[in-house]
Amino acid sequence: MFAYDIYEPIGRKVEDTFPTIFTFHGIGADELDTPGTLESIMDRFVIVSIRGGVQQGPGYSYYKPVLDGEPSEKTISYAANNIHEFIETILKQYPSIDRKKLYLFGFDQGGIVAMTEFVKNGGMYHGAAFLSAKLPSFLENGPKNLLLKAKRIFIGHGTKDPIFPITEGERTAKYFESLSDDVTFQTFDVVHNVSAEEAEIILDWFTKEEVDNPAAKKENS
Repeated sequence: MFAYDIYEPIGRKVEDTFPTIFTFHGIGADELDTPGTLESIMDRFVIVSIRGGVQQGPGYSYYKPVLDGEPSEKTISYAANNIHEFIETILKQYPSIDRKKLYLFGFDQGGIVAMTEFVKNGGMYHGAAFLSAKLPSFLENGPKNLLLKAKRIFIGHGTKDPIFPITEGERTAKYFESLSDDVTFQTFDVVHNVSAEEAEIILDWFTKEEVDNPAAKKENS
């Protein structure tokens, strides 16, 4: 259904399982775009980078963008549903994935699709990170998923973003703060991109729980 790359820790034992991050790129990029940000934690996490299924210039997207406004709920939900089915397939294929520690990580349109999947099926995920994305209005106005209350969420946004203004990041943070008790919202002095500073903070966010929770660390050692 989707092309993808998977990075499993080198030297792992057959019985080892690891926290797993499913990554989603922005419009016009591909599955090689996001893993570089996570390279330094590939010894502790499984990384699954999923390429969008729609040709977009030299790259790909998860659904066809529109010139004005935002795509319909049907369009975004269709893409998210396909992603969900694909993730379920991946979970069955790779025993190295710890199903209790699944994360979503999306940038731009990939963040929008990841948000939609997370809100609809958040009970199966441990957390999610959304970068430079826009909260779909149908999620904001729809029913709240009470299973997200204890989920970890990171939202990063550029203060100079010309694609999705900083107000979109603030709106996204406010929405998820109404659902979860563990939301981190941070702004960065960038446009529509991920800076080295933001990448470092994201890595710290992903690894923080493993460091702070000795039991979790022991379980995955």
